[in-house]
Amino acid sequence: GHVDFLAEVYRSLAVLDGAILVISAKDGVQAQTRILFHALRKMNIPTVIFINTIDQAGVDLQSVVQSVRDKLSADIIIKQTVSLSPEIVLEENTDIEAWDAVIENNGELLEKYIAGEPISREELVREEQRRVQDASLFPVYHGSAKKGLGIQPLMDAVTGLFQPIGEQGSAALCGSVFKVEYTDCGQRLIYLRLYSGTLRLRDTVALAGREKLKITEMRIPSKGEIVRTDTAHKGEIVILPSDSVGLNDVLGDNTRLPRERWRNAPLPMLRTTIAPKTAAQRERLLDALTQIADTDPLLRYEVDSITHEVILSFLGRVQLEVVSALLAEKYKIETAVKEPTVIYLERPLKVASHTIHIEVPPNPFWASIGLSVTPLPLGSGVQYESRVSLGYLNRSFQNAVMDGIRYGLEQGLCGWNVTDCKICFEYGLYYSPASTP
Repeated sequence: GHVDFLAEVYRSLAVLDGAILVISAKDGVQAQTRILFHALRKMNIPTVIFINTIDQAGVDLQSVVQSVRDKLSADIIIKQTVSLSPEIVLEENTDIEAWDAVIENNGELLEKYIAGEPISREELVREEQRRVQDASLFPVYHGSAKKGLGIQPLMDAVTGLFQPIGEQGSAALCGSVFKVEYTDCGQRLIYLRLYSGTLRLRDTVALAGREKLKITEMRIPSKGEIVRTDTAHKGEIVILPSDSVGLNDVLGDNTRLPRERWRNAPLPMLRTTIAPKTAAQRERLLDALTQIADTDPLLRYEVDSITHEVILSFLGRVQLEVVSALLAEKYKIETAVKEPTVIYLERPLKVASHTIHIEVPPNPFWASIGLSVTPLPLGSGVQYESRVSLGYLNRSFQNAVMDGIRYGLEQGLCGWNVTDCKICFEYGLYYSPASTP
């Protein structure tokens, strides 16, 4: 989970039945671990914690487990006892105290425990499964993925604790797009997780709040391969060709989404200019960046309206390296990139309004325009409203005003994009024989 690729992680979370959060026994809980765990909890995704690399010298498992309790959650259950010397031995933890987190949150089990009455393993396992599925309990396993230690108990836990998300027995179709991909031939593919219902070839499916989509081709992953299919069922990943369906779009009934999609993806933090080393490849570069930005919302590009430079905005330097490599390897475009700079944004601090009047210097145009600007909370973006009637000022003139506002927002007083404000077109006047959009 490198920070530069958090957007991909967030998009994938919504389609998961469960997650295995891997923590290095050597490094313990890192800042990135906490970010991912926070996202998993926020989206109520069942999670098993796997403490990896226990075979490395100098590991302190007690310290790692304590950091999990302190920095992630105290609602954990240690599933194994671990002996590291003279050789690594993993055994099932049969100590009743290991089940404290399960017992203390169930009134019936707690009463039995306090009264000294026996508690069956079936009761404990049933409560553990319920709590894990509710994302309120997190089993902890140990092992070494490189050496295959502890992997089988981990896989058994995944199959025993995780349940497919989505409505049981529902015939209504619901699926969410979590990935966009372009093939080497330029075909645009979308990856869809089906939460309910059945999708069939030649179906016409409603997009939530938009037009309908005709299913002309359909593939699913099967046994390590991508194969064609005529039918896809609840729980499957479906790959469809589409030029219009985007990330996070919902096919079918969006009220049947089993969990809220993550919407708090970070904004790009760095920007740079990028240009092809061969000037003749400029159009190819723009086409390639359009495809890459379509697959990754954290990557944005624009052409400066004054200098005509191609400006790339991104989250981190590793992401920039990946984009440069992708342009070279997939699109055969060698690029020159300048040193990135931090992105700053400007926002107004108070309400303001101004009207520029027709025939009043320095206005050279046969038009009057009045605008008001209102600050909005951080992260709100730009909102626009026209209070001038279309019955008076037709669409072409109104569009020209919006285009001018967009142009003006590109550079504020300090030269950065202006955001977090509402702009209202309050007043308009034109002289029909002479005024043009």
